[in-house]
Amino acid sequence: MRTLSTLARRLATRRWAVAAATLAVFGLYQATVLGILVAGLGGVPNYVRLYPVWENARRIVRLTPSAADAVTLIAREPLVEYGRRHPVFGVAVWSFELTWSSLLFFLSVSGLVGLYLAIGGTTRWGAMSSLSGAGVVGLLGASVSSLTHCGLGSFGVLLAVAGVSAASIQWFSRLEPVLIPAGYALIVLAIAARAKGLAVEWTAAPA
Repeated sequence: MRTLSTLARRLATRRWAVAAATLAVFGLYQATVLGILVAGLGGVPNYVRLYPVWENARRIVRLTPSAADAVTLIAREPLVEYGRRHPVFGVAVWSFELTWSSLLFFLSVSGLVGLYLAIGGTTRWGAMSSLSGAGVVGLLGASVSSLTHCGLGSFGVLLAVAGVSAASIQWFSRLEPVLIPAGYALIVLAIAARAKGLAVEWTAAPA
């Protein structure tokens, strides 16, 4: 309880720092994804498309009897798409869609890392576990987005760009359901460790 109380007190005085750090991390993730695509698949984006997200969401709700199915369909709806079309044939060489589910994913990870940084996450163990956790989750993050290249799915694209063989991609894809929660857990543990350290520091500080 003392750790939670300490964390709450820290956040109360650093709300804007958390927000700024979250936005910075979110932007870094998007820049990293773009950099991987440009460097790994070749060619800078030459088109951007914005989708009528609210109109699409209302249409899905109106036409889908099941609320659970409607939520699932809306989560897969793209918000913005960018990519590269072939200059001669006009087909997409590669494309990336930021969906509602991927937006929630990136914001949740960015929020956790931003919170860690804003409360003063500078201890060596905490920094390593937070960054490694964020890295694991972030690497797999495009899997909840629609990222395609010649029919290869998003997780496969990232592994292929990293030089992983096609045979290994299928094996690695089985680890995704385990690695994403593990990455989240590492970030949460880093936050908890830092908050515990703050509680000890404040308790030991002279009145």
